[in-house]
Amino acid sequence: MTGTLLPNSSGLFEKAMEGALARRWDAFGDAVAVVRTAKLVSPPPSFLPYLVYEYGLGELTPYVPNLYTLIVGREGIKWQRVRGTPAAVEKALGWLDYAAQMEDAWAGRTYWNSTQLHFSILPVADRPDLERIEGVVLLSLPKRSQLRRGVYQYDVRALEADRSRADRSMFDWSSGIAVTQQGTLWSFGRTTEIEHVLTEAEGIAIGNWIAIPEDEGLQWSMMQYPWVTATFSWAANAATQRRALMAAWFEGRALYATLRRGDGEIIGHRRCRAVWPSVQQFNGCYGFAGMSYQPMTGATRVYIEAMTDFGDAADITAESVELTIGAAPDAGVPAGRLWLQPGELTGGHAVAFTPVSLPLRATVREQLKFLMRF
Repeated sequence: MTGTLLPNSSGLFEKAMEGALARRWDAFGDAVAVVRTAKLVSPPPSFLPYLVYEYGLGELTPYVPNLYTLIVGREGIKWQRVRGTPAAVEKALGWLDYAAQMEDAWAGRTYWNSTQLHFSILPVADRPDLERIEGVVLLSLPKRSQLRRGVYQYDVRALEADRSRADRSMFDWSSGIAVTQQGTLWSFGRTTEIEHVLTEAEGIAIGNWIAIPEDEGLQWSMMQYPWVTATFSWAANAATQRRALMAAWFEGRALYATLRRGDGEIIGHRRCRAVWPSVQQFNGCYGFAGMSYQPMTGATRVYIEAMTDFGDAADITAESVELTIGAAPDAGVPAGRLWLQPGELTGGHAVAFTPVSLPLRATVREQLKFLMRF
C-alpha cells in the first residue's frame, strides 16, 4: 500500500486498519485543527475545568469569575511566567478590570516586604471584589511579600513617632479598615459636591433671612444680627452686605449632614467638620468644583463639609442628603460623637435637600461638600 505510515514490522491487523481508514485521513486532519482551536481559541465550557487543571491554574479559580480569561490567549500561562513580579500583579488585576500602582514599603521598615495598591478607580463593591483583588494579588506577589493596604482617594499615612510619647497612638496607624479574612486594610474615599442657594422658606425657618434690599440699602432696625457680624465695608452695596451677614450667621454653628433612604427614613447624621464663610482664592485650603476657597471675614458664601467614617453605615444606598441646622444630640449621647443614629438628634430644620445615589460601604469615607449661596 502506497503512502503508508506504518513501520515494516507492522502486522496484518495494523495494515488492515490503516487500509480501512485510508479514505478518512483528510477528515482526521481537519479534526486535528478543530481540536487545537477548541483548546486555545474558543474552548467549549466543558473543556475549561480540564484546561485549568492542565495549565496548573486551579488556585486562581476562586478569584477569577470568568475562566475563559485564563485560557483564551494563554493568559494564565503568561501570568505564570512572570509570577512574583509587578507585571504579574498588573495582569491579574486586569482580569478583574482594575488597575493599580504598587508602592512597596521602605526597606528600613519592620514590614519591609509589604506593599500597597493605589487604584485608578474606586472598586465597585466590597464583596466580592475586595476578596478577589486580595486573592489574585497575593498569588501574584513573591511568596515573601504581603499586601498591606489598598487605597483610592483617601490616604492618610501614619505619623512616624517611634520612640516618642505618640508611639502606638492613633497617629501611628494608616487609614483603612479590614473587611477580608487576610486582614488587608482598605482606605477609599468618594466626594459629593452640592451647590445650593438658600431659599426664603429655608432662611425664615432657621432664622437667617434678610429680604433682598432695594436701592436704599439694609434696614438695620428691622434685623436681629449683632453689629459684630457687620464685617464688610460700608462702601459695599446692599446686596453684598446682605450676603455677608447671612454667611457670617453660619460660623460656629453645629450642622449635621443627614443621609436618608429612598423611602425617606433617616440612615444617620454626620456632624460637619468645616463651616466657614469663604471666598474663592488661589491656593485656598478647601476645594469645590475645581476651585479653591479660603475662609475669610466678610465672605459672601459658606463652605460646609462633612465626612463619614469607616463603618458608619454599610450596605445601604443613600438616596438623598440634606443639612440639619439647629438640632441638638439627645441626652445621653456623648458630646464628641460625630455619627448619630436615627433618633439621637432632636429638633432642627432641614435645608439644601439634594437627591443622590450613594451606596454606602464600610471601606468608603463619603466626603460631602456644600457651597451655600444667598
